[in-house]
Amino acid sequence: MLVERGAGVGGGCHDSFMDLRDEVLTVPDECVQWCATEPHDVAVLDDTVAIDLDWWNRRLERDEIPVQLRGRDEDGRVVESGQAFVRRDELAPGPLAPTDLESLYLCAAWLYSHRDRSRARRFVDVRSWRTPDKPFDVITAAFETCRTRPSLLDGGPFREWSGWPKAPGVGRPLLSLFCWATYDAGGERPQLLDQQAVASLIRHGWIGNPVAGNFTVKQYVRYTDLLHDWARRARTTPELVEMWLTRDWRRRVAEADDRRRHHRH
Repeated sequence: MLVERGAGVGGGCHDSFMDLRDEVLTVPDECVQWCATEPHDVAVLDDTVAIDLDWWNRRLERDEIPVQLRGRDEDGRVVESGQAFVRRDELAPGPLAPTDLESLYLCAAWLYSHRDRSRARRFVDVRSWRTPDKPFDVITAAFETCRTRPSLLDGGPFREWSGWPKAPGVGRPLLSLFCWATYDAGGERPQLLDQQAVASLIRHGWIGNPVAGNFTVKQYVRYTDLLHDWARRARTTPELVEMWLTRDWRRRVAEADDRRRHHRH
């Protein structure tokens, strides 16, 4: 059963739908304790990733995509080549990414280069082959959709059957990070959709789709609502809750791998 509280995904994921099945879930004590010791500005906003700018920019130039990724060197200067560092709070349109398209590619580079995230490094091609004379019209429409608050049930021409805006080459996790980065108030902030966090939630009793890449918008909003709910209960931020979930899953996987190695010996 769903309790409607409004609607929206890009411009803010709450006020949305709260699934009554999720209200019975308890925030793990370990989550509360870990989040209490982690400053949001340091753990989340300063989460820094080393990015190979040459790898990305060569492919962007090859495919004639009007983007040149930038980052910062060890002294904080903006650079356009070599290895560079990007903080999570620099993913939004700004000095490193002046446009939405550049912000999306910076999000992709950050996400696919992050050692603690579920990802495989791959190039993202956002061009639409159905409109070769206007290859970026579809992704531009997706950006507009992400910045508004449409009904989750809107079946407009720029939406897939799943409710997500049509965004060629862009998976659910990347689009969720873009929505987080470009959030500009109004409703509760969209959260990063990570497969590890989903797996951890299921282990802690959540009954939901186990594959993050297959989430519909309604499933994504339910996931985000739960992160916000746990954050309120733990008196922390949803970003820290999501980070704890991914850390908890990686810890359990590492323990299982250790047991398997010991068993072989």
